[in-house]
Amino acid sequence: MLAVGAACSGSDGSNTSLPPTGPARRPPASITRPTTRSPARPTTVPTLPPVTTPSTTPQPGGGPDLPVVYVPRSINATGRVNVTDRLQAFIDRVPDGRIIRFRHNGRYRAEGTLFVNHRDNLVFDGNGATLFATIGGMPDRSQWWLKDSTAIVFRDLWVRGANPKGGTSEGAYNVEQETQHGFRMEGVDGVELANVRVTDVYGDFVYIGRDKDRVASQNVWIHDSDFRRNGRQGIAITAATNVIIERNRIDHTRRSTIDLEPNARSWHVSNVFVLNNTIGKGRLLFVASHGQGPVDDIVISGNRLDGHPLTIDALPPEGTRRANWIVTNNVSDTAVHNRPMRFFSIDGLVVSGNKQVVSGGDAGLIVTDACGTRISGNDFGHGDVTRHGAECTAALTVPAEPAILGRNAQPPPTTTTTLPPPVTVPPTVTPGSTVPVPPTTAPVPAGDSGGGGGSGLAVGIAIAVVVLLLAGAAYGLYVRSRTRPGRPPAP
Repeated sequence: MLAVGAACSGSDGSNTSLPPTGPARRPPASITRPTTRSPARPTTVPTLPPVTTPSTTPQPGGGPDLPVVYVPRSINATGRVNVTDRLQAFIDRVPDGRIIRFRHNGRYRAEGTLFVNHRDNLVFDGNGATLFATIGGMPDRSQWWLKDSTAIVFRDLWVRGANPKGGTSEGAYNVEQETQHGFRMEGVDGVELANVRVTDVYGDFVYIGRDKDRVASQNVWIHDSDFRRNGRQGIAITAATNVIIERNRIDHTRRSTIDLEPNARSWHVSNVFVLNNTIGKGRLLFVASHGQGPVDDIVISGNRLDGHPLTIDALPPEGTRRANWIVTNNVSDTAVHNRPMRFFSIDGLVVSGNKQVVSGGDAGLIVTDACGTRISGNDFGHGDVTRHGAECTAALTVPAEPAILGRNAQPPPTTTTTLPPPVTVPPTVTPGSTVPVPPTTAPVPAGDSGGGGGSGLAVGIAIAVVVLLLAGAAYGLYVRSRTRPGRPPAP
């Protein structure tokens, strides 16, 4: 279970005398909010067609229409002094709808937490800068702490903690400072981490949970980033929906690399996609999912594990069940002697196309009290599949990738976009299971209205009219030929 520190009311280095940023703001009218849930998709995982949106929608990194505000030169960018207070004061005074750009390759020493509270439509463009700490600081000192904010982007920024032993060693974990995260998100809606780097923190690289008003986070996209050396979990999710973690490098994680563990029965984790990441060394599991609340609609696909076994453990609280887990096409280069994967009490489970060699006598996969399972095409070496519990059926709903702002909400492309091939769920189904039937019509191309094919109908009508006119003309010629002089009319 995750230990979650209390909300920090005065972290080291924060400036409590600054003017408040005001109550939670409504999103600007020009922003299209990301959807919170998409309908279930058919049997392919996971791609969505591009979504056409107005060009005023902020794109990854903010979009062309946002004004840029540079971090002033009066804030030291050499790393010699602690600039937490001055950076916080500057951030608080920048209006929403701006790009905050750090000095190119600047070094900003921040021994306290930088807060992004109740903000909308802000982009933090690191511009190659490093934000770092040199001392342990307060127990809850996260480098960045986002609360109840919407449409927030971080890009091209290195965040470095103060853990001198970060990594897989025993000394990397410090219970007094385990909640010092690189990025901490609570009650956010629409956050993107793009090309960021987080290293040497005492806590998690990224923590995603709920706020003090019990509002869970949603629509978080973490991609193309680098996470190395820490003291706790890699990316921890305790209360969130619609989270996509893709194309990242996550290495030297002290505990579990991906942690999906609600802290209480009322905390929920759902619609999480862990796609095409490169996973390095980690002391514990690749994916851990115990905890006290529901963890449903999970897709773990296309990940490559180098020096880390494909270990997944999904165990709900006693007397409860979880639903719709898809684990496909993940590959580990590291043989194990003990069972790598266990799933308990899940309704709708697909485990297909994975490679994890088990050199000992244990099973490669243990499934206990799971219903509606589809297991095929895995390479466990000498390991096999062990099932416990009676055969049972359950519907499988393949989770749908959410349309997260920036990832799917793009202007119409000017060139052909190449998407990764979909991961196809195998056709074998446990008798009695139900799976959504694939559509029989081709998908509507990007940019089409999809409103019933009006242009196709018009073309069809035009063709029909031309055919009728030609037929009428041919019949007239035929009648005239039959009534020429010297030839009796046709009977």
